[in-house]
Amino acid sequence: MRTDIIKKVEDYMKTELMKLAGYQDHTPRMAEYRIEHSFRVAHIAVEIARAEGFDEEKAYVAGLLHDIGYAVDFRTKEEYREHGRVGAGIARRFLKELGCYRDEEIEEMCYAIAIHVDEKADFPGEKTPFTLSIGEADNIDRFDAYRLYEGLHFADYMNLPLDEQRAFVEKRLAGLGRLLEEPFATNTSASMWKEKIHYQIAFYERLKNQIEKSF
Repeated sequence: MRTDIIKKVEDYMKTELMKLAGYQDHTPRMAEYRIEHSFRVAHIAVEIARAEGFDEEKAYVAGLLHDIGYAVDFRTKEEYREHGRVGAGIARRFLKELGCYRDEEIEEMCYAIAIHVDEKADFPGEKTPFTLSIGEADNIDRFDAYRLYEGLHFADYMNLPLDEQRAFVEKRLAGLGRLLEEPFATNTSASMWKEKIHYQIAFYERLKNQIEKSF
């Protein structure tokens, strides 16, 4: 990967996503989290690209910019659902100004960004293993260790009565079991996904076992 280009993309992503801190009901920490998530998705995308023979630089760039739509001051859930398509437009303008990618490369990366939320775009493109891999990298990050902690934190798990803790864990285990059947565009994504899901299942099963011994 070209380090000079990567540095420019990283700096742009961080500058744009820090705008979140100035929007209603957002904090600097929320902006920082979105930046951290974007880096993690970029690294996962590169791991997939390396195993599958995709262009690693384009995977990293698309991963970095996949949530750039959050630089817009969205106010409703419906607007937030558009952040992939909005982000593709933002990314396209930036990548054209960068001047180091062919038009077809830019469109491929932007299509990957556009479809990463719901596999829908508002411009023509092809759902290839590469373009689908960015959304898959996003999903893989959402089920890794940090999000496990985050889910417990936002559920205020420590302050739940024990019977509600058990119900929470049982609901999570049921949902995780269903997620194992999710389809993926590459064997690498599928393998990474299953590893994350099995990790969470093992954690919640151990937690459930402890809960059962707490009565």
